[in-house]
Amino acid sequence: MSKFKRGFPIRYSMRWGEGMVHYLEPLDSALWFRRIELIASGKLSSVESSLRHASHLLQMTPEALRPKVALSIGEESFEALLSAAEFDIAARHLVAQPTALSIDEPGANLITATIRCSVLNRTIRGRGKTVAEAVLDAWAACLLAVRSQYGSDLSGLTNRILPEEPSEQRRNLS
Repeated sequence: MSKFKRGFPIRYSMRWGEGMVHYLEPLDSALWFRRIELIASGKLSSVESSLRHASHLLQMTPEALRPKVALSIGEESFEALLSAAEFDIAARHLVAQPTALSIDEPGANLITATIRCSVLNRTIRGRGKTVAEAVLDAWAACLLAVRSQYGSDLSGLTNRILPEEPSEQRRNLS
């Protein structure tokens, strides 16, 4: 069933382990990537705002990327982490497959996050003063690299079949 909430079309659906949640229709991919650019630019007011914006964008991921790009936990759990100011932990959940993320904290001023981007089949690095900043940097860089490779309309990707990640397969079981 489709309805409108705050101007966004939504459907109600079940997600594994979370109960009833809102599933937002995909955002136009060009607009979605512009919002990723906003996060990458650091122009949002705080890390918390960037994480919240990222989680909302993941709910509206373009169809061609949905098998690979998603939160690794439910949106209610993610919001709870943000409410508890657990930004470093929340940021780790921006990556659908947790084993695709590694964090290097050498004791220096900058932390490095490395994401194994399964869409591009390569690693992308990000840096920041905190784990959350480093993960956000790598996450945004990964998605912007996808845009560079496949175009903002993702037309180059739509012909490829992307296997679902295990976390997405679990969600589809309910």
